[in-house]
Amino acid sequence: MFQRKLLALIAGLLAVPMVLLAAAPAQADLYRYWSFWTQDSGSWVMAETGPADVVPADGEVTGWRYAVGGVEVSSNRPPRWSGQVDQVCPEAAPEGQKNVVVVIDTGTEADSPDGSTPPSPEALCATVAADANALQTVQAVASTRVEDGLVCGILDYPQTGCADTIAGASAAPTENPPVDFVTPTDVTTAGASDSDGVPMTLIALGGLAVVVAVAAVFIARARRN
Repeated sequence: MFQRKLLALIAGLLAVPMVLLAAAPAQADLYRYWSFWTQDSGSWVMAETGPADVVPADGEVTGWRYAVGGVEVSSNRPPRWSGQVDQVCPEAAPEGQKNVVVVIDTGTEADSPDGSTPPSPEALCATVAADANALQTVQAVASTRVEDGLVCGILDYPQTGCADTIAGASAAPTENPPVDFVTPTDVTTAGASDSDGVPMTLIALGGLAVVVAVAAVFIARARRN
């Protein structure tokens, strides 16, 4: 009798770890990749389909975020841009085309491969055909590396790898500091500042060349006379 009770107790104790293991959720894999987002009433929504299957309308916003995350939406962080469409696309699109804001959030150093520094995030205006999908839209404004239908790099970042599994990672980084996005206005302003000095130099050199040429003509005439 005692022996049967002891065996029953041992069997019960052995069953406890099995129950605990069965109840524990499996650890989901984490990846370092570009996630694709759209906006709904100003809020970011992680897309449930690929960018080639999404056709944004004129004036809409699409977003990309490079970060460590999983397949569940809750494990991913959206782009950190919260600007206005007219700040990025101030002019109306020509007939038969559309303007789409393409937000490219390159993430944080904690998300970057090998601790590298991510390039500056950008918010760009893509003027594309009215039927262009979201993949064609980002390709219109930024270098895009695609492998087997998966977007692996944007703005040449990262230069290698594609949605690589992060071995041993138990949770995605939580840091998500605000960041300033480079916009077409910033690029235009910088370009204007750079070009202001160059033409003046060229004008000065050109004027000097004209003076030298005129002087040479007069000297040649004087010698002939």
